[in-house]
Amino acid sequence: MAIHKLAEGPITLTVSRIEEQVGNFGPQFAMYGTNDELVYVSEKSTLSGLSRLNLTPESVVGETIRIEQVKKDGKTYTNISKSSGGNVTPSAVASPAAPKAPVDLPALAVLYGECFAIAMATLGVKCEEAGVPYDAAALQAAAATIFIKATR
Repeated sequence: MAIHKLAEGPITLTVSRIEEQVGNFGPQFAMYGTNDELVYVSEKSTLSGLSRLNLTPESVVGETIRIEQVKKDGKTYTNISKSSGGNVTPSAVASPAAPKAPVDLPALAVLYGECFAIAMATLGVKCEEAGVPYDAAALQAAAATIFIKATR
């Protein structure tokens, strides 16, 4: 399990579980992410940050959040905010950089073909199994969604 220290930079994670603990600096929460991340945040910072988001330690499970430290007037504060998106990996500080998408047209065409094949294997097969009608536009939309995500 990778322990992320907020002093090294922000982290974005989808919370899989949260545990209240007593650490070297007092009461704190251990927040575990779905990608095997772990970050410790003081009890006060966690409760106030979650409160601003209308969340509790129980309701934050499953939410994707961003946790970061900011310095203001010589003091360090911990900010917690909601992050858009689904299953997000830690920030670049906590993990290696993601591979870049191809930029040349032949490589993009190959990538789109792979995305279309994935759409057929997932959406197409699931629709057929469920007896739900689908058409080329539905497959094209699914492939485009996968393609856009893959190239960002």
